Amino acid sequence: MSANAQSHELTYDLIKRAVHGDQQAIKAYLLHYDSYINSLVMYDEVGPDGQLHSYIDEDMKIQVQMKIVDALQNKWRKLI
Repeated sequence: MSANAQSHELTYDLIKRAVHGDQQAIKAYLLHYDSYINSLVMYDEVGPDGQLHSYIDEDMKIQVQMKIVDALQNKWRKLI
């Protein structure tokens, strides 16, 4: 987990601001889960040298982030 991701705690206020569309709060929310999202979208590939290389599928990462933001603004709004 990066130092930036560790500094963001999920507080009620942060989630509430993210639910209501505050862009900085949404970025902080996504940054909190960045390492987890990266682990979900990572794939391994054997290179020509026989070494195993790990890559992050950036397109899939964006799709996961969009689903999270959609859930924040649609499902959480009913709860807050």
